[in-house]
Amino acid sequence: MVGLPVRARPTELWPVYYLIPMDRKYHDRLLQTTKSAATEDITNPHTVLHAAFDAVIQGNFSAFGELITDDVELTICGFSPLDGTWRGRDEVVAATKKNFALLGSQKPEIESMIAQGEHVAVLVRESGVLKSTGQAYSVRGVQWFTFANGKIKKIDEIIVSIWKVES
Repeated sequence: MVGLPVRARPTELWPVYYLIPMDRKYHDRLLQTTKSAATEDITNPHTVLHAAFDAVIQGNFSAFGELITDDVELTICGFSPLDGTWRGRDEVVAATKKNFALLGSQKPEIESMIAQGEHVAVLVRESGVLKSTGQAYSVRGVQWFTFANGKIKKIDEIIVSIWKVES
C-alpha cells in the first residue's frame, strides 16, 4: 500500500479545502473523472494517477511523493509562471507544491483521458488566477504520465494559453 487511501470521506477533506487554491466543484469533478478509471489494483496507472491527483488537491505532498519514483522527472512548458524541468522525488514534490501555491481559484476540467500500457495522457483545461498579480489565466494542455513499477516515473505537461498570460 502506498499510504494514501484511494477513497477519502468528504468530511476528511473539508478542512484542507481552505488550504488548496482550487474551486471545490471543479476538483470534485476532476477526481470523479480519474476515480472512474481507477481499479482495486494499487499499482494500476489509473489508480495511481487518481491517488496522485487526490493527494495534490488535498495538499498532501508527502503522499504525492510516495506515488512517484526516486528518479521521477517533471517537465512543464508553455505556461511561463510554471515552466521548468525538475528531477528526483524531492525536486518534483517541491516544484509541485510551489507551482500550486502560485495559483488561486483553480478550475481544472479533464476533457479526456487515454491510456496504453504504462502511459496515461490527460487532456485538461484550467482557469484561475495568478496569485502574484491577480491576473486571470485560462489554459489547455496535455499531461503525459509514464509509470514504472506502480509509480509515476515521468510527467510531461505541455500547455497552451487560451488567454494571454504575461510572466
